Amino acid sequence: MGENQPQFDRWSFRLLLAAVGVAAISLLFATEWYVPPLANTSFWNALVAFTLLGIASDSAFLPVPRISHARVGSSVVFIPFLASVLLFPPPWPMVIAGTTGLVAHYVIRRKMLVRALFNTAQYMLFVGLGGLVYAGLGGQAAFNAVHLNFAAFAAMVLVFFVVNQGTVALAVSWTTDISIREAWTRIAGDSLLYDLVSSSLAIVLAFLFTRLQIVGLAVLVLPLFFVRHMYQMNLQVERVNRELLELMVKAIEARDPYTSGHSVRVSEYARQIARELGLNPKQVDQIGTAALLHDVGKIHEDFAPLLRKAGRLTPEERMLMQAHPVRSADLASTIAEFRGKVQTDIRNHHENYDGSGYPDGLTGEAIPIGARIIMVADTIDAMTTDRPYRKALSLSKALEEMAKYAGQQFDPRIVELVTKSPGIRRLLGPQRVPEPKIASMQMPSRALRPRGEAAR
Repeated sequence: MGENQPQFDRWSFRLLLAAVGVAAISLLFATEWYVPPLANTSFWNALVAFTLLGIASDSAFLPVPRISHARVGSSVVFIPFLASVLLFPPPWPMVIAGTTGLVAHYVIRRKMLVRALFNTAQYMLFVGLGGLVYAGLGGQAAFNAVHLNFAAFAAMVLVFFVVNQGTVALAVSWTTDISIREAWTRIAGDSLLYDLVSSSLAIVLAFLFTRLQIVGLAVLVLPLFFVRHMYQMNLQVERVNRELLELMVKAIEARDPYTSGHSVRVSEYARQIARELGLNPKQVDQIGTAALLHDVGKIHEDFAPLLRKAGRLTPEERMLMQAHPVRSADLASTIAEFRGKVQTDIRNHHENYDGSGYPDGLTGEAIPIGARIIMVADTIDAMTTDRPYRKALSLSKALEEMAKYAGQQFDPRIVELVTKSPGIRRLLGPQRVPEPKIASMQMPSRALRPRGEAAR
């Protein structure tokens, strides 16, 4: 299965990099520089100290599992950046941000130059714009005392996060197939409250520095990295939960080499279809989870001989097989988070559009959109992989077969979307399967059940 990796050679990303870079450099030189004498060692030492603190904060970058395939991460570097705006006259906070980004991302983390330059430019941009808003609303930068204007500080925090998350969301969207809305939602995730609360540490950091100088920075290092640890724990819980689900599904599929990896692939196809339908990120996640768990009910030993059977199922065996959506939904419902939408999508993923499916005989739009998507995604994978009862079909032949049953078994709108979807083709990767002969038309695959044939 192909990966949705970022493509940094796209002209759109290069254009974004150029725009952010030009904006940052313009801000850097649009301000009249205050350059203290070299003898003012307290200023230069503070500048170096905040830069080193920024580099240390940003070097401990945490990957965001919600969009891990786009290589997005987070750090607590915004805290020293915010504090620097309270202390240093512009554009010195931009200098701190630019040096931090370049050293942390290119020298220490060894990112591609184009990625390091983008991160450096967007750091400088949100710090520069935040500083302008702070000063414009009456905020004062003072090296010897903190003169806090809460309204100006709050506006600066808002600008920091909007510009930072907005530019990163654009970069993710323009280097992958993820929409800007989904990218932004996933970047923000559930961390917005953490971010807002953590921003107050910038005030403490600036205050301690004015009172204790370098010692003040040292005093706040522990709380600063405690905040980072809280971010890390939150992200790890998300990643571990996802990995546990995938491990459980792989364990179920391990007993049948023909379905190995099936549910993970169906989940990726379902997510892609949901995105292209314009569903919101929460729905995309719910549908992806339901697709991942759509066959977990087959862990019951009753289904083992049916899954390995090479020939057609008997009527009694088909009835037994048709119980697996209900059993899968029941198993998923043991996790409180999956009750509701996820459980319903799992239960109804074998409902046919014309009402001839199971277990509830739902028709058309009465079938949950997630279940209709999973039906199509499940069929795509079943038809394009080898099964005991037939060889894999090419994607073009699979789509041709599905088009015949659009409006009967499948939602015709989803079939039409998938037929035109470049994203699905990328996920499937190179098609190495030769075109099957007309024989495939004599017996529709088990994935296609025009009147009750059960998929395995």
